[in-house]
Amino acid sequence: MEVHIQTRKLIKPSIPTPNHLRELKLSCFDQIAPPTYGSFVFFFPADSSISTSSKDERLEKLQNSLSEVLTCFYPLAGRLDQDRNVIDCHDQGAEYLEAQVNANLNQFILEELDSKLLNQLNPFPNELAFTPTVLAVQINKFDCGGLAIGASLSHKFADGFTIFTFVNGWATCCRIGVDRVKCLSFESGSLLPAIYTATDKIPVPDDNSENLITRRFIFREAAISALKAKTVALAGDSPHQSHQPSRVQLLIALIWKARIALAQAKHGSLRNSLLIFPYNFRRKTAIPIPPNAGGNLFRNVTVRFTANESKLELQHLVNLVGNELRHAAESFAKTEQAGDLFLSATSSLRKIHEELIKVNTDICLLTSHCKFPYYEADFGWGKPGWIASTHKPGEMVLLMDTKSDSGIEAWVTLEPSNMRQFEQDHDILAYSCKPAEYYS
Repeated sequence: MEVHIQTRKLIKPSIPTPNHLRELKLSCFDQIAPPTYGSFVFFFPADSSISTSSKDERLEKLQNSLSEVLTCFYPLAGRLDQDRNVIDCHDQGAEYLEAQVNANLNQFILEELDSKLLNQLNPFPNELAFTPTVLAVQINKFDCGGLAIGASLSHKFADGFTIFTFVNGWATCCRIGVDRVKCLSFESGSLLPAIYTATDKIPVPDDNSENLITRRFIFREAAISALKAKTVALAGDSPHQSHQPSRVQLLIALIWKARIALAQAKHGSLRNSLLIFPYNFRRKTAIPIPPNAGGNLFRNVTVRFTANESKLELQHLVNLVGNELRHAAESFAKTEQAGDLFLSATSSLRKIHEELIKVNTDICLLTSHCKFPYYEADFGWGKPGWIASTHKPGEMVLLMDTKSDSGIEAWVTLEPSNMRQFEQDHDILAYSCKPAEYYS
């Protein structure tokens, strides 16, 4: 596959940002966020009814609507100044690229192409190649007539909620006008000020992308329901199972179990494992954070499996994950001060850093974007047929909703030997299916 960049320019807000908004303070949670990019690709299948001239008009409309929507999302057209913990909002512009791709869009959806090629559909193929640019987009035109929109946002200012809210806002602007756009609130810097010194920050992995493999495993709604029924039946009247697990909780535990078993086979014995995943605390605290607040509004949650105290059973891991989620929710609900919220985050990071230097504990990184409305991104030619993550530079798992049902698509990045073991895990084989099987 070849990707030929045909256009590269800066798109500035259609209306200059007012002087009193020319500097945006980053929050304390932005301060500890990793200097990386978060990237996603929105795939739109070919439409034979669209003429060549209409396709050109579509590209022009994407550019114009991006300029218009940046008046609402003005920090995304600015530049990061990490030394001062601010975004300089002088309308420097979002990076805009157009590319021609000599491949069939469906080859990506059916996983006929190496997942590493997905990164070429984003303006920042290497998410670790950090720059002061906050937003960059790449419009990919496929030979088959399909279109894919790649969006990369700086993780120093954007979590998953922020990314998808922007893309949906851009789509709304393109489809029906900027007046209908649901904008983000940019008050996080004042509500959660970066006045605290963060000695521990979210660790950035070494770039090991060339030595890793990314595979997608799709868990249909029926398979998740069967797994839930089995888990609930096994729990019986256990006092530890007071709540029915959610589908995401089940998948987190299932994949974590496979990762622990993988390490056991590799090392010859059961080992300690630390599961790490972000928890979105919008609407969860007593701090008056707007529900549409932009920025990094999450805290990492850690769950520990101790080898010498537990058997490797799915039900046990489901309980561990569920208990930690409930504990986090109760803790957030009682938090009224920004300082307390930030201290809990840095305390969690300190534990992670301590575990990273241990040789007898395995780390399992996982992120869930389930329940985010990313399939609502209709630019005027229908909702996306598929939304893709990217090949990652370190071993991790990312969960996303499927479009057609309440299933979950798991993006798993591992070393080749670990991937071979993971693919043969009994539960992974029993409850997942391959993309080609699902999308056909």
